[in-house]
Amino acid sequence: MDIEDLLMGEIHRQCIFALMAYDGLTKSLELTKQTDTDKLDRLWYSVQAFMVAVANVSKILWPYAPFGSELPAETSTRRELLRNLLSLEESSPLKPRKFRNYFERYDFEIEEWAAKSKDRMLVDSNIGPLDLSPSITPGPVAYMRNFDPVKYTLIFRDEEFQIREVVKAINDLVQKIKGNYS
Repeated sequence: MDIEDLLMGEIHRQCIFALMAYDGLTKSLELTKQTDTDKLDRLWYSVQAFMVAVANVSKILWPYAPFGSELPAETSTRRELLRNLLSLEESSPLKPRKFRNYFERYDFEIEEWAAKSKDRMLVDSNIGPLDLSPSITPGPVAYMRNFDPVKYTLIFRDEEFQIREVVKAINDLVQKIKGNYS
């Protein structure tokens, strides 16, 4: 088996994991109406599992060299070939790293926020549309992790991540892999 087949197999596996996590997220969302902490934790567990699986797909398709080193030309060429075989555009919602990094490097985000924040009003692991949070007083608020169940978006500080758009891209990718590599 060659490296391209191995990478394609791993992309497929991570897509399946992402879809499983998304399913867990949608099921957990129904249970959160009971305001049980365990059910809220289950939702955030599913969100994190989704983000990690999507990050793994992204890292395979758009690799980067760690710690400022250079990516070997062979690796770059191989991954470009994979993207071309899968008809992935550079504008794919699977490519951006920034949002994924918020979840993978949460400890640094807390440190950065604490160093820059004057008000220190932090809301974490919130579920709900931001404009409908009556318990939060007006002023500078940092939403470290917020899930909007109406728009299906994750919000980290001032940035939004469109989950349904990513799920569609993952589903499309699974179909392309099944059609060409099963």
